Amino acid sequence: MTEDTLEIGVAGLGTYGLLRAEILAEFGHTVYGSDASPDAREEFERRVGTAVFERPAELFERDLDGVLVTTPNKFHEPVATAAMERGFDMFVEKPLAHTLESAERIAATARETDCLCMVGFQNRFLNVCKVLKWYIDEGYLGEIRHVQAAYIRRRGVPGRGSWYTSSEIAGGGAVIDIGIHLIDLLDHFLDAPVIDDVAATTRQDFGHRESYAYLDMWGEDADANMFDVEDSASGFLTYEDETTATLEVAWAANAESVHRYQLYGTEGGAVLDITDRLNGMAEVDQSLRFYGANTGGMDHYLDASVTVNSNDPYREQLRTFTTAITEDAPPSVNTIEQALAVQQVVDRIYAENE
Repeated sequence: MTEDTLEIGVAGLGTYGLLRAEILAEFGHTVYGSDASPDAREEFERRVGTAVFERPAELFERDLDGVLVTTPNKFHEPVATAAMERGFDMFVEKPLAHTLESAERIAATARETDCLCMVGFQNRFLNVCKVLKWYIDEGYLGEIRHVQAAYIRRRGVPGRGSWYTSSEIAGGGAVIDIGIHLIDLLDHFLDAPVIDDVAATTRQDFGHRESYAYLDMWGEDADANMFDVEDSASGFLTYEDETTATLEVAWAANAESVHRYQLYGTEGGAVLDITDRLNGMAEVDQSLRFYGANTGGMDHYLDASVTVNSNDPYREQLRTFTTAITEDAPPSVNTIEQALAVQQVVDRIYAENE
C-alpha cells in the first residue's frame, strides 16, 4: 500500500465531512461518502465526484482502508463501532461522543478490535501550538502553575434549533462544542495532568432569545426551537500537582471574540492567541508571546514574540491519519485515550450543573 492509494469512507457529509473529503481527495485518495440527506449526497457528488450512499452500512461494503465519522455527536458510537468491527481504521470528529458512556464504548471497541483510532482535535497541529509545546517541554516556562483559557464568540451559536443545540443529539452546548478545545489543549500543554477537582457553572443567556442579534451564523436560524443546552460556561480546574486553570467558554457574549491561553510559569509566561478569523475553518490568528524577567546586567523584563508560517491544521491532521494507516503505526497525537480524558472533564462539568 502506498500513501496515494488509500480508499477512505466519510460517514456524515455536513460542513466538516465535506471539508475533510475534499482534502483527502486533494491528497490523491479515493473518497466515498454516506449521508441520510439527499442534499448532502448531491453536494458530495458535485464537489468530490465519487460514489455516495444513504447509509453507513452501504459505505462499509466497500474495501476501505479507513473511515471518517463526521456525523452529529449522538451517532458517533453506532457508526464508529460498526466500522471498527469491520476492521476499518477510524478517525472520529470531536467530541468522541455525546456522552461519556458512549465515548467509553467507542474506546472499548477500539481496544477489542485493535483498530487505529484518531480523534479530530485540530488545534494541536497549528504551527504556533507546536512551538509553544516545544518551549514548554524544554523548560523555558519552568513549572506552569496556572493557565487562563478562553474561547469566546461574540455571537456564534452554531445554528439555533439545529442538532448542535439539542442536548439529546449533541450532548451539550458550548462546552462540548468549543470548550472541549480548551480542555484538549490544556491536557496537551500540561502533559496530561491528573485532575483533582472541577468547579463549573453553565448558563443559557442568549441562544433562546427571540431577539437574538447576530451578523452571521454557522447554520440556519430556527428561532431557538430545540435549544436546551448551555451557551456559556465558567470553570475552575485543580490538578493533583496543584496546577490550576480557569475556563471561559461562550457561544455568545457581549465581549470580544477570543481563543486565547495565558500560561503562568515559574521561569516565564506565555500568551497564545488562536482566535478564529471571520468564522473561518482554518483561518485563525497564530500569535505567541513570551514574558520573563531577569537580573543580568540589571533587573529587567524580557518580552519576545514568535513568528511562524500559518498552516492548515485540518490538512496536517488528515496527513497524520493517512500516514498512520499506510505505516500501520498508531499516531501519538489525538489518540482515543487523549479524547476520552477530555470527555471525562466535559462530563464532570456537566455533572456540576445537573
